[in-house]
Amino acid sequence: MVSVDFKIFGKGEAGIYYPNSQRVIIYLNNHESMTDILKTIQHELIHAAIEECNVEMDEDQEEKLIFFMAWADECLV
Repeated sequence: MVSVDFKIFGKGEAGIYYPNSQRVIIYLNNHESMTDILKTIQHELIHAAIEECNVEMDEDQEEKLIFFMAWADECLV
């Protein structure tokens, strides 16, 4: 099971997924709204789901897939 932790101050990224410990860290200072935070949580959990399904793709392919999924969600809703 993936755990999600929040930190008030952090690095340059909005969030990060650590596959070895199955942990997501969300850096709150890198967000502008609650909606932005929720989108980052979704983004990082998709990384976890891809890892869980043993899908083989490089980091660039994974980021593109998540980007397209986010836009599909935005356009279809």
